Amino acid sequence: MEDLVSKLRTQVAQIIDGQCSPDGPGFAGAPFGLAELRDDLDRLAQMVAEREATRKALALEVHHRVKNNLQIITSLLDMQASRIENPAAHEALGQTRARIGALALINRVHFEQADDGSNATLDVARLISELCSQFRVWNRSRTEIVFSCNAAATLVPLDNALPLALFAVEAVTNAYAYAFPDQRGGSVRLHFSVTDDGDAVLSVTDDGIGFDSTSNDGSLGRQLMQGFARQLGGSYVIISEAGDGTEARLDYRIGMSEITA
Repeated sequence: MEDLVSKLRTQVAQIIDGQCSPDGPGFAGAPFGLAELRDDLDRLAQMVAEREATRKALALEVHHRVKNNLQIITSLLDMQASRIENPAAHEALGQTRARIGALALINRVHFEQADDGSNATLDVARLISELCSQFRVWNRSRTEIVFSCNAAATLVPLDNALPLALFAVEAVTNAYAYAFPDQRGGSVRLHFSVTDDGDAVLSVTDDGIGFDSTSNDGSLGRQLMQGFARQLGGSYVIISEAGDGTEARLDYRIGMSEITA
């Protein structure tokens, strides 16, 4: 009897984990009440499995709809940008496209990881690597600029991934837009690291013309970077001098439980 009760408890635990399978032979000859309870648990497990399958199908449909909608928006922006001759307007549309591209990337990586729980996380190394691939595509005509990136393999909450990626978008697109005028050559580097104590740093540096970073610049890019830093509970700074390049740096704290090797 104790063995059968133990099996029922195991079955309940498996149902909770979504891993239950019928155990008919193990209950052959069991008292009617226990066998009936086993049958009820089997039916419950089947219902849970069916609901989970339905939920995954709905999640897949939502993912595809979001992906398709973002692709349509990006295509419309590309079409519009191709008809605009004003450099400032063209650059603004390009930055908007990059922001939407970052949203689409996070949506795809999150779905591919099949991690949709309340504690869903993303690997920053993968996110940054794929984001950098997009940067290279978006700026493929700027062959005079060498772009590089590296990131520590670190899990961050899904809610943190978006402002982190969007901060990188603003910093990198600003470097391409302003650091190398008149087709001047140079380099842009994106780097993400985490200390043993959980202090994260995302920096984008270039060796371009630089500028007076102490000036009161109320540009949209700076406002957005400030907002993304606040979302992460961190801070950002731009370090630059005329003729000496620029660094846009984001510092924020990651909980130790979120760091992986």
